[in-house]
Amino acid sequence: MKKENIKYFVIATLVMYFTPAIIIFLAIWNGLSILNGLTMPVVLFIFAFVFGRLFTSQHNYKVNEPKNRAALYAPAFMPALILPVMYIFMMLFSKHEVVQVIMLLPYLWSVGFSLVLDVGSSTTLTFIIFFLSEVAYGLFFVWGERSAAKKWGIKRDKFNMKYIAVLAAYFVVFCGGLADYDYYTELTTVTVSSEDRYRALAESGEMHSGGGYGFAYEGGWSSVNLRPYYVENPENKLVKLNEPSSLIISDASKMPVLDGAEAAYPVYSAFANACYENIAEIQEYAKSSEGREENASKPIRFTNTIEAYKSLVNGDVDIFFGAEPSPEQKQLAAEAGKELVYTPIGKEAFVFFVSDDNPVDGLTSEQVRDIYSGKITNWKKAGGRNLPILAFQRPKNSGSQTTMEKFMGDIKLKEPLKVEFEYSMVGVISAVADYQNKETAIGYSFRYYATQMVFENDNGNIKFLSLDGIYPSPENIADSSYPLTGQLYAISLADNDNEYVGKLLEFMTSEQGRQIVRETGYII
Repeated sequence: MKKENIKYFVIATLVMYFTPAIIIFLAIWNGLSILNGLTMPVVLFIFAFVFGRLFTSQHNYKVNEPKNRAALYAPAFMPALILPVMYIFMMLFSKHEVVQVIMLLPYLWSVGFSLVLDVGSSTTLTFIIFFLSEVAYGLFFVWGERSAAKKWGIKRDKFNMKYIAVLAAYFVVFCGGLADYDYYTELTTVTVSSEDRYRALAESGEMHSGGGYGFAYEGGWSSVNLRPYYVENPENKLVKLNEPSSLIISDASKMPVLDGAEAAYPVYSAFANACYENIAEIQEYAKSSEGREENASKPIRFTNTIEAYKSLVNGDVDIFFGAEPSPEQKQLAAEAGKELVYTPIGKEAFVFFVSDDNPVDGLTSEQVRDIYSGKITNWKKAGGRNLPILAFQRPKNSGSQTTMEKFMGDIKLKEPLKVEFEYSMVGVISAVADYQNKETAIGYSFRYYATQMVFENDNGNIKFLSLDGIYPSPENIADSSYPLTGQLYAISLADNDNEYVGKLLEFMTSEQGRQIVRETGYII
């Protein structure tokens, strides 16, 4: 092939590679909606036809053509041959600054195409469509070249099918690899939820959390919205008695102050709603600016498990609602000379859950510990598919994380999954990833919290796992056959001199109290 041919085909390849980028950005710049949707691929294939069939192939006969078919056709397929290598190179080394500079134009090219196609960040789809258009360019060139040869009476040998076979194999490997890469990425990538972001900002000091643990609700104390369970909310979801309560407390100054775990808020708020006269007005006033100025007490509080226990011990809270306290919390009460009084009001289960797409229906306690210690990292070793395990944890100090640590015993939990995002120029902020319902994910929580408060209106495609062959059904929780069945307690101090504390505890274990617990969703 003469230098004139080589020079031409190099130019032709570059033009074929970058002209679509020019088309794309002109479309974006001018807001050409006509190129939205499937119109853009059509434009690309028309361009490939015109450039390959009519222009490139005809130019071949203005210069000395090569006798070698591969030498003639290979340059026409160079864009299609180069693109997969470029894509893989970009995916493997995109975090390196030098590569980012080298790949800037192709990257902008793919992003721009995604915008025009309205396919979001699907760079894989972008590259596949471009790949197909460039394969079409090569095929149109071959067609044009052979048509011109026939027109001018130049005899051509039959086209060697091995070249098509090689190209087809290349295409299958490339597209198959992309599909596999996308599938694996989807299964193993955790994203930033609003809770992750809020908590990370609070922990980093970039955002003032207003106290609490940096969660999204209740001034940083709660990871779920508790407003549906506010007594002052006219449309609240609290359980209501169908008859007058057997206990009515009219004196606001004598109303026991209630606090506890997130999962217990709906039940103790319902107790107050049933037994505290005018509680909606009292609670609303205490939250108002006037009430805060007068230091009006809120009978119903929420400061999460850790702080609520502290408040119980120091006398700011009369009754705590939640699971059995940890050894450290019991020690805190002992050091303060306080005797804790436990009143069981219902049963709760600590459960493990996965996506309902996961074929695994149960695990043993040993398997769970192996997963969360990092010993088992693939579902195949737990009776599932050959896929990696995404083992989500809860933030430190949450009630479920404390229970999980107790379940693990002396076995150390592995480092939890983290999500990172850039908030400012100062760098990356990291947080423990919130549960995401992926096929390979596993998470844990309390049964009531998971079914009634978190996944009820959000991400309901989960299933609870049997543990050691026992499913956490209401029946198995009621008879305590499920291994991680525990009590929901109302905990008070033995030396509390408020007479209504004892009366309220008696009400909780009465038929009316049991009705509230049962209809809230706990097991009696």
